[in-house]
Amino acid sequence: MRRLNTEKLLPRLLSKLDLSRRLLLLRPDVLRVALGGQNVALYLGLRQPWLQRYQFRTVVDVGANVGQFALLARKAFPGAALHCFEPLPDCFAELGRRLGETKGVTLHNFALAEHDGVQPMTRNPYSPSSSLLEMTPSHVTAFPFTAGGDPVKVSVSTLDGALDGYAVDEPILVKIDVQGAEDRVIAGGQSVLARATVAIVETSFEVLYRGQALFGEIHASMRRLGFTYHGNLDQLTSPDDGRVLQGDAVFVRSE
Repeated sequence: MRRLNTEKLLPRLLSKLDLSRRLLLLRPDVLRVALGGQNVALYLGLRQPWLQRYQFRTVVDVGANVGQFALLARKAFPGAALHCFEPLPDCFAELGRRLGETKGVTLHNFALAEHDGVQPMTRNPYSPSSSLLEMTPSHVTAFPFTAGGDPVKVSVSTLDGALDGYAVDEPILVKIDVQGAEDRVIAGGQSVLARATVAIVETSFEVLYRGQALFGEIHASMRRLGFTYHGNLDQLTSPDDGRVLQGDAVFVRSE
């Protein structure tokens, strides 16, 4: 494995940041995230004091891919049990290499939706864009590197069924990022979500996958479950004109 040359990398990282972000990067924990090539903005979002106050005992990562969110969740909430769901065989194998031997982490090799079974999934060349749903031309136009893909059959369960039998201790944080099928996960996870304190759900403002629910529908579903929308942790914009296409919406249980 090629070693990182931190003497050269750190000055380059610092040169691209404003003063406040430079000071943050000098924190040892943030520096480790940056030098590991992980998402610093997401890590800082998870480390915000208002989220830390919940002291989550369980984190559920739906759409784990190769562990981008899960690795940061372990750093942000080290005392929490972690359940990761990823259906694609190659991504699951990499997820296992990264987290399979970590205490308190349980890996599940299937997709989540509104019912059990087997469904076709498109394994995209850019694996985070893989979905149970068909990608629209507008998605490929905005992000040409996501063109193409190969079909693969994956096992599907519901969130409620998948966690039945596990000791899922509260408070619970649920993250759902499944490329357009978020409404299906919500439909099959009513009991788990009813116990969750915070949910981070990828929501779209334009149709990027055929048949997907947009932000308004996801918002309505989460409100019915007792959550209030608290803004976005992060968002994806169009490289063409900068309009917001997706956001990682934060929903907090209403008191």
